[in-house]
Amino acid sequence: MQYIFFIIKRLVMSLCMLYAFDVIVSSAGVLVPINVITIIFVAFLGLPGIFGLLVLQNFM
Repeated sequence: MQYIFFIIKRLVMSLCMLYAFDVIVSSAGVLVPINVITIIFVAFLGLPGIFGLLVLQNFM
């Protein structure tokens, strides 16, 4: 039960981090889409995951 709570907490925190990052950098023209894949990616990697998404977005 504690493991499920940990996973849900990580998913909610990653959603909040992605939303806050989008609000902060949207004026600079940078957009990171918020969907299930990006939420899971950030939930596993944390803040470096957001920067990894930015790098992937710029190279593709």
